[in-house]
Amino acid sequence: MPWTVLLFAAGSLAIPAPTILLVPPHPSSQDDPIHIACMAPRGFLGANFTLYRGGHVVQLLQAPADQLEVTFNLSRGGNEAPGGTFHCQYGVMGEHSQTQLSDLSEPVQVTFPVPTWILALSLSLVGALLFLAVLVAIVMVIRKVKATNAQKKRERESCWAQVNFANSDMSFDNSLFAISMKIASDEDVATLDAHSSSTAASSVSVPQKRPTSTSSSPEPPNFSTFRAPL
Repeated sequence: MPWTVLLFAAGSLAIPAPTILLVPPHPSSQDDPIHIACMAPRGFLGANFTLYRGGHVVQLLQAPADQLEVTFNLSRGGNEAPGGTFHCQYGVMGEHSQTQLSDLSEPVQVTFPVPTWILALSLSLVGALLFLAVLVAIVMVIRKVKATNAQKKRERESCWAQVNFANSDMSFDNSLFAISMKIASDEDVATLDAHSSSTAASSVSVPQKRPTSTSSSPEPPNFSTFRAPL
């Protein structure tokens, strides 16, 4: 017993979804025609097929009485691009001459290869962006290196300033010490000169006394005369 008889007898049973596929030759540009085949399951000969794109009806075709499939031929019309996502559906006459529709098929995506000039332009833009990114990175690295070198230079100058300031302090202290020592030596020399001058003055002003005898006349010397024995 064919599927149609069983389905029509059941009435409430769903009709199987059709099969959809893109038929070669595949389009290489938006100006090329698109061929999409839609095939009903076995037993559903001469069905009416509907092609949808994005939920909108694109074409209606009826298969020959001895055929299970149809092929939709799409070409670009107006300003609307022919690509997109497509589904198909078929219908058969059911009980009481009522049309019974199947479920929607699986989606098929129709895309076009990118033109060469667009690909070249995109690659050029990407290369330019990469070059700018590398250039910005190099500039940032150079600025960072310069800032680091400037910071090190400032630190070295600060250290040299501190060392020179310490040396200046030591030189100043040494100068003060030398000046104080010179002043002290000058004071010592002046003290010694003053002491020598006072000593000389005292020796000149005080006359030396001559020694005086205790008696008015000198004592005559004692002579003893010894006679030799006869």
